[in-house]
Amino acid sequence: MEAFLSQYVSEARGSLEKALKRLFLELEGLSLYPQAVYALSGGKRLRSLLTLLAGEAVGGSREALIPLALSVELIHTATLIHDDIIDGDEERRGKPTLHVEWGSKALLAGDLLFTKAISLATLYPKEVVRVLSEAAMETCDGEFLDVTMGFENSSEEEVLAKVRLKSAALFRAASQCGAMAGGGSPQKVEALKRYGENFGIAYQLSDDLEEAAEGFHKDLKAGRLTLPYLHLYQHGGSRLRSLLLKAFRGASLSREEVKVLSESLQAYGSLDYCRRRMASYVARAVESLKPLGETRYRRLLEAFAYNYTGCSNETLQVRRNPWKA
Repeated sequence: MEAFLSQYVSEARGSLEKALKRLFLELEGLSLYPQAVYALSGGKRLRSLLTLLAGEAVGGSREALIPLALSVELIHTATLIHDDIIDGDEERRGKPTLHVEWGSKALLAGDLLFTKAISLATLYPKEVVRVLSEAAMETCDGEFLDVTMGFENSSEEEVLAKVRLKSAALFRAASQCGAMAGGGSPQKVEALKRYGENFGIAYQLSDDLEEAAEGFHKDLKAGRLTLPYLHLYQHGGSRLRSLLLKAFRGASLSREEVKVLSESLQAYGSLDYCRRRMASYVARAVESLKPLGETRYRRLLEAFAYNYTGCSNETLQVRRNPWKA
């Protein structure tokens, strides 16, 4: 099925890129055209691909779903532009971020993409527009939590709630709206909504896990609280807690201190714990697809969840006891 997923993604991404080129022609007369093109160049297109996959899974046509998929992609890109400004990030996808290239004008480019996204969404029923709009608001709220949460006043449940807002909300809306626009039954729409949310949480946990395992600790140094670091803070001793707080508050770490953090994430099982939590959400996503029946698209959605979280079917044996520490 991995080969079929690869073929599907290649063809669907090709359709999206052609549609983006047509969209660029629509924007060509705007002063912010260069910034829009720059921001939309590159990326995995995961959320827009999921929109197409969910819609086609319930019988929708790709051509009819393309504007909705573009709407989702524009919303996602706009949030990245704003996130980069807030974080002061200087690079994304291997090139300078928009605000590094154009300064404060980057904010206007994000606003433009948000507005165009809503314009595209109005081609669909009002419920689709409502779901997308609410997901965008949740994403903003989650970003606020991401820059305000700290070790001393946050629980694991609160960190996961932040992930559900900041990262999973748009995946959930992409899958749900794709199913609605594709003409899915209420039962299938609800199933794909649950799939999108659980996949979105798993995808972000996978990203957080990879970042912590790499050893650069970029999220920690940027003051972003993620599950691996919270687990280490809760289970490590006072020395580790002091070291985590030092990095979290922006102080420079010595090479030895960085090494201690990396080794402690392994020694205290923080990476393994995050990996098991991620796998449990993948299992939930896969389980939610039962109402689709035994179809090719159900298998594609399962493969989508496995592939983009780095989780294998065998790993999902944790579903028998997903909360085991």
